Amino acid sequence: MGRILTVLILIASLLVPPFAWAKEPATPELTLNQAVALALAHSESVKKAEKEIDRTYEWREERADQLDYVPTAPPGNPKVEIAWSNLLAADLTWRMAKKSLTAEQDKVALDACKKYWDVLKAQEKVRAAEEGLKKADWELRRARANFQVGMIPQADLVAAEAGLARAKAALEAAKNDLDNAYASFNRLVGLWPQDRPVLVDGVNFAPLEVPDVNVEVGRIVAESPTVWLANEKVTLQKYYEDMMFYTGEYRPYQVRKIEVEQAELEAASTRKMMEEITRSLYYNAKSLEESYQALQEGVKTAEENLRVTKVKYDVGMATRAEVAAAEAALAEAKQKALEIACQHAYLKLAFEKPWAYISLAVAGGGAGGSGASGNAQG
Repeated sequence: MGRILTVLILIASLLVPPFAWAKEPATPELTLNQAVALALAHSESVKKAEKEIDRTYEWREERADQLDYVPTAPPGNPKVEIAWSNLLAADLTWRMAKKSLTAEQDKVALDACKKYWDVLKAQEKVRAAEEGLKKADWELRRARANFQVGMIPQADLVAAEAGLARAKAALEAAKNDLDNAYASFNRLVGLWPQDRPVLVDGVNFAPLEVPDVNVEVGRIVAESPTVWLANEKVTLQKYYEDMMFYTGEYRPYQVRKIEVEQAELEAASTRKMMEEITRSLYYNAKSLEESYQALQEGVKTAEENLRVTKVKYDVGMATRAEVAAAEAALAEAKQKALEIACQHAYLKLAFEKPWAYISLAVAGGGAGGSGASGNAQG
């Protein structure tokens, strides 16, 4: 009986699910390029787009088999026109699927960069909040000492205590923001939510250099999958304009002519919208460059102030509370500068791929990715 009990206990131990044991957070080092590669490899939306190319190609081939020659007879044969229009539509759908894959990859790559930088911003926010807490702690110590000797009223002491409480709350909020930033990033690249990858690439601020804005905007808009599709729809409607029965029923010429005009108007509207968004991204990025220069001056000023304050402290001319205040001011200045640097880097990439930026904005800032558990267990 004892032997049987031992065997049952052993079997039960083997059946305990893996999640019953604590998992140590992984801390892999990731460059920005590695993060993008992981996001692309684990994106379900990218995989679906790849499958869509295969699916639409097979459908195109099926349509082509139904019409194995290029019609040369005069228009008016419903059977031929239906088969020909079906092939044209299937061919466009297949080519559109290939464009859609590229656009989806651009979106996921842009999202990976954004979430990578979001983690960096959240880390800097935590550091600034930690320095702010040190400052509030020293201010409270000073307030208590001054209150004990009657140098300040009780209201000032209460205010210092409230300041410490606010600083503690700010630090907890910053840590929560960091956890959220990690969770979003990890989900995109296929890591567990509790993992804490070490992001080794910082943000190198470099101005957006464009020799001719008009030329560059024109080039980017011409490469846009959205604009390409709108133009292709015009071409398709022009084919249809010569077919009276391509839908299976007679369509008057004026109807077909108006449909071409509608497609042309839609293409022009799409191009105009893409141009406006691309230009807006450019000018927003240039505006941030001015802000960044001002913030960098603020960082330099805060660094010099901290240096002077430490020297004064060493010779007894400044208090530890004043040093803590200078350290907090520097941390806050660095945080604001990093925020702008990350935002600027994102806008530079968005300027190059505005269709990816639009897709992310429509999706609420998130691109498709596979779940963490599936990757970690695979």
